[in-house]
Amino acid sequence: MTSRTISAVAARSVPSLSSARAWRFALLLGVAPNLVMLLALPFYVATRAFSPLLYVFAGQLALRAPPLLAYVLFPLIAVVDLGLVAMAVFNLPFGTAVQSMRYLASVDLTSSAFYLAVLGFFVANGVAVACLFNRNRQALRGAMVLPAVLVALGVALLERHINSPFLKQPAQSFESALSINGADPATIADAGRNVLFVMVEGLGALANPAHAAILSQRLQPALDTGRYTLSSGLSNFEGSTTGAESRELCGQWGDHTDYLGQARYDCFPAAMADRGYRTVSYHGFSHEMFERDKWYPSIGFQESYFLENLATAGDRFGQRCGSVFTGLCDNDVAGAIRDRLTKQPAERTFLYWLTLNSHIPYVAKQHGQLRCGRDSAEIANTQVCELTELWADVFADVAAIAKDPALPPTDIFIVGDHPTPLWNRAAAGHFTPHKVQWYLLRDNRQVTDRG
Repeated sequence: MTSRTISAVAARSVPSLSSARAWRFALLLGVAPNLVMLLALPFYVATRAFSPLLYVFAGQLALRAPPLLAYVLFPLIAVVDLGLVAMAVFNLPFGTAVQSMRYLASVDLTSSAFYLAVLGFFVANGVAVACLFNRNRQALRGAMVLPAVLVALGVALLERHINSPFLKQPAQSFESALSINGADPATIADAGRNVLFVMVEGLGALANPAHAAILSQRLQPALDTGRYTLSSGLSNFEGSTTGAESRELCGQWGDHTDYLGQARYDCFPAAMADRGYRTVSYHGFSHEMFERDKWYPSIGFQESYFLENLATAGDRFGQRCGSVFTGLCDNDVAGAIRDRLTKQPAERTFLYWLTLNSHIPYVAKQHGQLRCGRDSAEIANTQVCELTELWADVFADVAAIAKDPALPPTDIFIVGDHPTPLWNRAAAGHFTPHKVQWYLLRDNRQVTDRG
């Protein structure tokens, strides 16, 4: 056999980068699984940094397995794909997202038609890819995988480029509403005022001043008392809701996993407790979610009230709000907080309230003041309007607490936990990227002896 013959045989034996088989593989596994998402890019924000490559990897595995396995493998990859999209939307770090899987039993995913539709779409897409793959199985054997990898990388880069305005960038510096306003434990204790800190679920930074004014206007009844000065601004953020709790309550970037390892951490509630304050938290959902019953005491909360113990407190908490995250209604929790702060005026208190009902997917308020969904709506985008309506109700509840004559001198913070997690590109465009909003009602009254 001549050297020319040997070279010809070798060329036929090694997959070629330019072969039709290689590019069919690239088309079936680099393009087809991502085609619908690519077509949706002008309308929806869906960052999928690794998912396109996962379908190529699944194809390599499926070629070495019985055809039936493809109908399991590709839908499974599709579910992972959806999970990665949700992780990006909700600002969950990868490790936190994986750990969060254990909390799925605490939520009711079936109560959201949107969630079910999205899940059904991804699974159906996975089944369709499996069918297409099996129909071309023989033609794909021995194909060079590099073109498919290159195409998948191209898809990921294209999605990243189009979604770049909405992609989370690392915060350039640490900020919190407390640090921006110089609210450290020693200063607060010296002033002697109570602190009510309200963390509002999903409150990003509305970009349109007229839309942001809808929220600040709900605080006007408190300002009309002459007791408060209102200030507001924007803050950096990292992570999801527990990341926001670490930011505001412990003064550092992190999440709940950073506070599960020891009995005490040097956080704001603990420092306030050391200075004689009663430290109390309220949240209308289960204490099992993110193990708040375990780490809240470790960061200094002496009392914590969740769905489980509040629901037994008479008729006040008889109704439920929300869909996937069904829990207590924020308005009812606000009433309990008002009672706690006004009926024990001699007690110096640091009270933290994490709201619930604006968690996406949310249940829109019916017949609200903003007239959402109508031609006369104050915000044209229905989703942004409906969320603003829910946030406005929380602001109105806070104003009702603030203007109560029985409320002792109390500084009130209202802070967003993380930017609003929206899939709809038009809705997401209503917010300042990478920022959360904060408000401070600073009480101007002098503290007298409470004894």
